[in-house]
Amino acid sequence: MRNRIIKLSLIILMTITNYAQNIYEVQPGIKNNQIVLELANISQTEEARNLKIELIKKSTNIKFNQTEKLIEKITEGTKKEVSFSFDVEYNIGKTKTDTIEFIITDNNTINITRQFIFSYTGPKEYKLEQNFPNPFNSTTKIRYSIASTPLSLGEGLGVRLIVYDILGNEIATLVNEKKEPGYYEVEFNAEQLSSGIYFYRLQSGNPSTSTGQSYIQTKKMILLR
Repeated sequence: MRNRIIKLSLIILMTITNYAQNIYEVQPGIKNNQIVLELANISQTEEARNLKIELIKKSTNIKFNQTEKLIEKITEGTKKEVSFSFDVEYNIGKTKTDTIEFIITDNNTINITRQFIFSYTGPKEYKLEQNFPNPFNSTTKIRYSIASTPLSLGEGLGVRLIVYDILGNEIATLVNEKKEPGYYEVEFNAEQLSSGIYFYRLQSGNPSTSTGQSYIQTKKMILLR
């Protein structure tokens, strides 16, 4: 999925104005999303000066590159755009939505707030991603996603994430539990292992069934000291 660009127009008035919430879908793990605020000075006689745009309500799942910007002036009857870039964390757990809020102020008591509600889209497929960094030295991260299917509902989905050496010997069990549909990230610490090629395998299935695993995927990683 591509990064998301959200563009909104705000009208600068010399009174306090509040705007309704908007809901936007975003996918966990996507970087370089953008919120673009278009500020319009509708006055034909007065400049808007020293406009401060600040993020006042944050979320641990959303990382902004900047949380505050300043516009020196917007001349009469003109517009200016202000953009904020943000990344969405991959491992958001059970969180379904997040709300953030900006405030725009100036020395003439303009006070405009804008809330954004982000709705996190769930994974549409089971997926095991390539570890990163790779090759790695000592530690690396592994991401995987569990899709929402009839098999994953009810009592839960059994998930196992296991690391093997090149001979097929089990080195470490990173995950061995029931998981709800969602995005997950785990860290593998290979401090005690020697350089070489290793494999990690994701297995998922419903423990109440006798049909075995519903999903199996294996990937290779390289430990390089």
